[in-house]
Amino acid sequence: MSMFERAGAGLSEWLTNAPDMSELVKGSTVNLAVTGLSRAGKTVFITSLVHNLLSALHQPHRMPLLKVVGEGRLVAAKLAPGTMALPRFPYERNIERMAASPADWPPRTTDISDIEIDIRFVPSGALGFVLGRIGSGMATLKLRIIDYPGEWLLDLPLLTQSYVDWSRATLKLCRSGLRGGVARDFLAFVSDRSYAAPASNDDARRAHELYRDYLKAARDTHGFSFLQPGRFLDPGALADRDLICFAPLDMPEGLARPADGSLGALMERRFEAYKAEVVTPFYRQHFRNFSRQVVLVDVLGALLAGREVFEDTQRALDAILESFRYGQSNIISRLLGNARIEKVLFAATKADHVPDVQRDHLGSLLRSMVALPALDVRSHNAALDVTAIASVISTEEDTQEIDGHRVQVVVGKPVGSDTRAKFFIGNVPAKPPRPEAWGKPFLSIPVFEPPAIDVSPIDGIPHMNLDLALDYLIGDRLK
Repeated sequence: MSMFERAGAGLSEWLTNAPDMSELVKGSTVNLAVTGLSRAGKTVFITSLVHNLLSALHQPHRMPLLKVVGEGRLVAAKLAPGTMALPRFPYERNIERMAASPADWPPRTTDISDIEIDIRFVPSGALGFVLGRIGSGMATLKLRIIDYPGEWLLDLPLLTQSYVDWSRATLKLCRSGLRGGVARDFLAFVSDRSYAAPASNDDARRAHELYRDYLKAARDTHGFSFLQPGRFLDPGALADRDLICFAPLDMPEGLARPADGSLGALMERRFEAYKAEVVTPFYRQHFRNFSRQVVLVDVLGALLAGREVFEDTQRALDAILESFRYGQSNIISRLLGNARIEKVLFAATKADHVPDVQRDHLGSLLRSMVALPALDVRSHNAALDVTAIASVISTEEDTQEIDGHRVQVVVGKPVGSDTRAKFFIGNVPAKPPRPEAWGKPFLSIPVFEPPAIDVSPIDGIPHMNLDLALDYLIGDRLK
């Protein structure tokens, strides 16, 4: 095949899959949604990603694995005004906080927001030749990054459950293991309130408040992830609405639904309203427009918290993956119609908290955690990958002698400390630990201060694999 034939074949293939030429010249859009389980570092991920993209022209060494940068085809990257369809992600405020003295991490976001970046680049191959002949030789990609809480994806299974079934399953989980102690006040209240008692708005609200407090304590104090309904944790504009004032109640076996006028019927009515007015609209109004998706997971934190929390993280991942299974008759297909998320990346965060030799294990462990359900995702044409990242490198590597052995350690400055210190993180297993291996903690991980950062988008932020992750997610649109 001649050079011209190869160019023609490449152009033909691109034209088959690309937007039309006028859209390319004016600017096409990729909607990249970013979510994550509790403490996975979603806000820091987006802040660092935006800052490094804006800095890439000045410091291309920060993002060399993003091919458009590594190949020298990036012309410009700048913040776009945005559509104002959603609140704007607070990038400027976050970067100022990270660049302050003393430096600090930005607070996590609790609602949906977005930010847009216009990426101007020179296309490669035959496409670049064509654009060079008809115009400036440059194309524009508008990258719209949407930030939303990962807990929202845990609500999808509710759409296939009745209130009675959800109550039984949820109370069984509430009473198990460590959760039983965390939920003590809520369980005591529920034990004194029969589902068949007369409907009472005061009882419903108090049950909701106690249940919500349990969910927050389970997340913030103990690191649990599988917490439903997701909006109870950060209700935002829903906080004062009666439709979220429900909680599970004890339901006897054999009961199909509570009688009209009962407390159980009141809870059931609000449960159904929550599904209809909160969960379903999110998928139909927002989720269906996402074309690429990142799911961040704090695998290290789950290991540190022990077997129960680690297995709970696995349960949450299984529930999240339901949003990417596109079967012929399942609930997500009915919600999205013909819409599909094309690529999904699961990323184990805080890779800088372990030495280099442990990072492959970190990625392998997350891969094992999503392996079986991920097979279903692939079978329905959604590309999926797993990696380990550090949105911000806040440590350095060193060695230390422990019990006569020279081991690799990380060096960093814990938040609130005046000095840097060495930390032996321990061994990260490449697969989920066997039951007998949970007798002792795997890791000891402090929260490290951010490194020195320039608030101007010139030097960028040191990271691990952000460029590789972004190239997987949008590299095909930057060729």
